[in-house]
Amino acid sequence: MSAARTFVHTLALALLATPAAAQQPARDSSSTSSSASWLGRVSVTARLGQLRPSGRSELFALMDRALLPTDGALRPRLTGGELHVALTPRFGVLLGAESGRSTVASVSRAQATGVTADVRQQTTLDVASLQYVGMEWQAFRWRGTRAGATDRVRLLLGAGGGVARYRLHQWGDFVDAPRSVAYADDFGSAGRGGFGYGSATLEVPVRRWIAVQGDVRRQVGSAPMSADFAAFDRLDLGGTRLGVGLRLRPAAMFGAR
Repeated sequence: MSAARTFVHTLALALLATPAAAQQPARDSSSTSSSASWLGRVSVTARLGQLRPSGRSELFALMDRALLPTDGALRPRLTGGELHVALTPRFGVLLGAESGRSTVASVSRAQATGVTADVRQQTTLDVASLQYVGMEWQAFRWRGTRAGATDRVRLLLGAGGGVARYRLHQWGDFVDAPRSVAYADDFGSAGRGGFGYGSATLEVPVRRWIAVQGDVRRQVGSAPMSADFAAFDRLDLGGTRLGVGLRLRPAAMFGAR
């Protein structure tokens, strides 16, 4: 009888413990699935590009008149990255940062009296930082014909805004055109201003976790000039940025779905 009671008691405890044991993995699975789901929404992009300034400001107009080549040669090469978070399958937000610089050697158009050699100088446009936030929309996607095929091409459209910091440095020999006199000098300016942008990106997935991108971004904005250029109007920060990039999805890279 004692053995029977012991058997019944043990069986009852086992039956009571079974639901709790069954529920625990469910909670862990749900937690893991939720974590993987949020990680799957995140991607990062490394970018290389070049900014072609619009040049619509007083300083650029002066450089056009006085120097060769013109301000159009100032095209900073930019490097940076973006963090993307998908809100829906087609819409997402991003946070990005870039920086770069360009140095151009030029020659004065005007000739100084008594000087036979070229009057030369250098100009550096340093885009110390471009920091921006924006939205992106997957406007188009093309998949293979097989069932469950992954995307072959995606077209992403974006818009946003941010803050840009610049430093402008110009040094060497110059010509005072009214007096036809050559002189040496060193000029500088630095400032910060806001900008807005619109972009289009063509994305080609290579694997589930990596895609190659080509993008074009048009931005508009300006910043005040300072120091030696304080009397000039605002410096145009607008222009066209062309770039390439690699977009990575950490969740897919490490096997999460």
